[in-house]
Amino acid sequence: MKLPPIAVACLSALAIDSCSNVIAQRLKAWNESKPFVFDRVLFTQFAIMVVIMAPVNFHWQNWLERAFPGWKTERRTRVVGQGEEEKGIMLKEDEERMGVVEEEVRVRDWWNVFRKWFTDCITMGALLNQSAFLVLIGLMKGKTVPLIVQDFRNELFGLIFDSYKVWPIANFFSTTYVPVERRIIFLSFCGLLWNIYLSLVAARL
Repeated sequence: MKLPPIAVACLSALAIDSCSNVIAQRLKAWNESKPFVFDRVLFTQFAIMVVIMAPVNFHWQNWLERAFPGWKTERRTRVVGQGEEEKGIMLKEDEERMGVVEEEVRVRDWWNVFRKWFTDCITMGALLNQSAFLVLIGLMKGKTVPLIVQDFRNELFGLIFDSYKVWPIANFFSTTYVPVERRIIFLSFCGLLWNIYLSLVAARL
């Protein structure tokens, strides 16, 4: 049975991000010179966060594509190649009586690509994901609202700043070259190291 694109994207993101959490736990134990003990609670919290946020990001990417389509069609005129007249191509004759044809060509809309990239990784995308991370982790750890607000003050801008070291390049390639239904999978692979970092942040919150 073929799964819908959102299910494939979310399950793939869950598998990749879960691996990053395990790696982060091992790195933390190694850095502290302690034996590795698998933290099931932290792993479950991180997995729940991915389960909640992956569909949100999937729909976010689809909205971005609808709002800023990466492709557009243009009408272009070209000289008909040898033998194309016999294939039934409709021609028009210019002043020199040379066969030409008008056709619609699919071309990249770079202005939309820029707007999509800027909206996703510089403005709303960065703010949405980092804010949701702090809120969800705080709630799952049983923190009160004042403590979550304090985490916002202490961590949010640092997280966003650090995300700018990773995501602008990854987002450019995803919004430009990756089909929208596969972007969550691509970004999860790109975010393997980033999610290790988030796991370490979640462990200290």
